[in-house]
Amino acid sequence: MKKQFLMYLSIAVFASACNSNEKNEGESTGAVDTTAGESKPAPVAAVPELPASVIYKNWEVGKPENTLLVLKVYQAWDSDSTADMSSFFADSTAYDLPDGTRASTNNKTVASKFRQWRRAYKETTNTPFSLISLNNKDRDQEWVIAWTWNKWTYNDGKKDSMLYCDNWRIKDGKIAYLNSLQNRASKQLSKALNRNIPQ
Repeated sequence: MKKQFLMYLSIAVFASACNSNEKNEGESTGAVDTTAGESKPAPVAAVPELPASVIYKNWEVGKPENTLLVLKVYQAWDSDSTADMSSFFADSTAYDLPDGTRASTNNKTVASKFRQWRRAYKETTNTPFSLISLNNKDRDQEWVIAWTWNKWTYNDGKKDSMLYCDNWRIKDGKIAYLNSLQNRASKQLSKALNRNIPQ
C-alpha cells in the first residue's frame, strides 16, 4: 500500500514538473499562437462529375442588387405601374411563359406590351418568398430565381392563384430574359402559404 502511494506521488510530481517546464518554455520564448483566432476561407467544393447535358453547373452567389431589380418589377406590376416597368428591361427581352408561348419586347414596345397583359386583371398580388441572386460561371450569366405566391382577380371578379418559379436573366443591370413556370398549389399548400408568408 505504501509502495503504491509513493508510486502515485512520483507520477503526480513528474507530471507537474513537465507542465511547469512547458509553461516556462512558452513564457521564456514569448511565443504566442496568433493563428487560433484567424478565420480561414471555406474550401471551395469541387463540382462533381455531371452528365454533358448539365451545361449550367458552376454557380456562385450573385449581386444582391439584382434581387431588388426583380422585386421592383413585381411591385410595379401589382400597382399597375406598367409605364415604370420599361426602365427595368433591356433593349430586347424574351419571355417564355407558363402557357408555352414565347413573347418578346424591345425598348419601343415594352410599355405597351405590359399594359396589354396587365389589362386582363383587376388586381394582382405577387408575393416573393424566395429571391436568389446567382452567377453562372460556365456562361458568365447573372440570374435571379424567384419563388412567388401569385394571386389575382380578373376583370369579371373571378379569383385565382398559382405558385410561380420565375427565372430572370440579368444583363448589364437590366432584365434580358424570363422563363416563368407555374404550379397549381394543393389546398394544404395554399393554406400554409397564406398562413406563413407575411403580407
